[in-house]
Amino acid sequence: MVRAVSVATIALLSWSAIARADDDDDGLYLLAHPDAAWWVSGQANSIWQAQPGFHSPYEGDHSFLPGDHHALSFVVTLYAGYEVAPNTAIVVAGESAGGDGLSQALGIAGFTNLDVVRNPTLGPTPYVGRAFIDQVIPLSDHREKTDRSPLHILRTLPDHRIEIRAGKFSTVDVFDPNEGATDSRLQFMNWAIDNNGAYDYAA
Repeated sequence: MVRAVSVATIALLSWSAIARADDDDDGLYLLAHPDAAWWVSGQANSIWQAQPGFHSPYEGDHSFLPGDHHALSFVVTLYAGYEVAPNTAIVVAGESAGGDGLSQALGIAGFTNLDVVRNPTLGPTPYVGRAFIDQVIPLSDHREKTDRSPLHILRTLPDHRIEIRAGKFSTVDVFDPNEGATDSRLQFMNWAIDNNGAYDYAA
């Protein structure tokens, strides 16, 4: 079992493309957005992984497969948003996730590919990943220009404020927004590293 957990997984391809508002970005983005009330951007992520065979005397139905195999997954996301007023924005993100993970994403607790859905019966049918209203209640008159992103499209924010979000979104969109470890499109791909395993995936 120790050998199964320590087996090396090779990620050969991880590609992403995001459009962002900042003209002075650091090269991670393909296009710049105009300083407008609307926001439209897209992102695609594809991960190919493979593992060599290993000895597994206790293999079961839900074990990590010991034979040589590989898998390819993909996630495509379309973000759209509109700044209804200086303190109010609406954001919607449609998504499609497909492909497979190694061993159909079974046999490893901290799985190696966050983009894989564990239920193998789910297909790449598009779904609404996020749909929410972002409402800011200003507590000061002074406003600062913000770094916009697909989930944060308000162009300016008060220095002191109360921000309320209502709708469908991920916990890690708001809490623990670590720059390098909350999104498989940026750096790490493991379920337990990208999102806190204690609350993101209770199984």
